[in-house]
Amino acid sequence: MKHAPLSPDDAADVARMWRACELHDDGRALITQEDIVAVLQRPSMDRERDTVVARDGDEVVAFGMLHGERFVFANVLPSHRGRGIGAWLLRWTEDAGRAAARTWSCQKLSENKHAAIALLEAAGYERRWEDWTFDIELAHEPDPPALPPGYAIRAFLSGRDDRDVHRVIEEAFGEWPDAEEDAFDDWAAQALGRPGFAPEHIGVAVRGDEIVGAAVLIVEEEDVWVGQLAVARAHRGRGLARALLVYAFASAWRFGRRHVGLSTDARTGARGLYEHVGMRVTRTSREYAKRL
Repeated sequence: MKHAPLSPDDAADVARMWRACELHDDGRALITQEDIVAVLQRPSMDRERDTVVARDGDEVVAFGMLHGERFVFANVLPSHRGRGIGAWLLRWTEDAGRAAARTWSCQKLSENKHAAIALLEAAGYERRWEDWTFDIELAHEPDPPALPPGYAIRAFLSGRDDRDVHRVIEEAFGEWPDAEEDAFDDWAAQALGRPGFAPEHIGVAVRGDEIVGAAVLIVEEEDVWVGQLAVARAHRGRGLARALLVYAFASAWRFGRRHVGLSTDARTGARGLYEHVGMRVTRTSREYAKRL
């Protein structure tokens, strides 16, 4: 087995490997090549330090990547599991984390990845947050979202709304326990610089000229994912989160997509909202964390 940092030319092979892992473990592949390209565009990403691709001959059989301040993405092709590659990859993630001056290493693992969970627990990782993937199939075009008086939802204005949308998302997500800061340049590169991004992929909730909420959509070939949904604290309790979610459903319908998904975890307290609008959990994962 040979290994090297990820190159831009590896994105398709890594996506293919990761999708094979998801199909094997959960029966459905979610990651795309565009996901990997978007992450690689983050200015904070140091490919030489933060990524590794392992090959058996010409085939990608394992991949590891540091993301943000704590998180790790790592996977081994099902046909190559049980050979010690997972243990090697775990050591790499921790060594790379220390080289990046991290104090924590965290992974989110599907509840179906029993061997990987056992590996992390044996290495001292502790289970923390539960994470859920939600889905809904749209049977008809949604009604316009109900909004409180004085509020509206409009399309994102590129070049004008960028920092205000990022601010609302960061302030909302920053309220969670152990929240990670996502610098504007990293967020913009991954969200606004994603291949295929268009301004209509973000819905912005406003009161007058003030941006008070946002829904950032990822529009794929067959699906739409709500990548981020946030409402400023002072404007909560008025139905804006639900309205933004309905706006996302209506946008998906307009884009010709009938499937909408999103991911959230137990810190957000949003599970009830998603279930109330008809979304259902289709995958459960858990965060495992270790102090380095």
